[in-house]
Amino acid sequence: MEDNKKEELEQAETTEVKLPEEEQKEESETEDSRDQGLPGTSVGLMLLAGFYLVYTGYKLCSNVLAGEEGASWGFMVAGIAFLVIGAGMLFVSGKNLLRKNKAKKAEEVEEESEAQPEAEKASRQMSIAERARLAESVAEKEAQEASEKENTDTEDSDQE
Repeated sequence: MEDNKKEELEQAETTEVKLPEEEQKEESETEDSRDQGLPGTSVGLMLLAGFYLVYTGYKLCSNVLAGEEGASWGFMVAGIAFLVIGAGMLFVSGKNLLRKNKAKKAEEVEEESEAQPEAEKASRQMSIAERARLAESVAEKEAQEASEKENTDTEDSDQE
């Protein structure tokens, strides 16, 4: 009985206890690696290989169905396998290519939004009260200009 307890204690000591922060870091690292996908060269090669396998599978199947000499049903099975594998490769590489394009566009949008000056952001984020004050000051300036214009007009008419 004591031996069992000792073994359980030893096992508990040897097992790692993961803190929630460590688990979150590991999860985010795996999500980042999944989001990155394949490099561009690998995607291109995978597309070419997928097209080649689909073409080869099609030719094998069509030769068997056409009754070409030397074509057996084993070639038909191989052709179907090539078609399935090639279609899968095309699907995966196309999906990775679209994901990369979306990520690139998202980065461009982020860069454009960060590049806007702070003054433009501040002017767009004015509160209603600030807009009202701005409108009042503009109205006051227009009224002052109008009164100054009237004063100059009356002075000109008095001089005549």
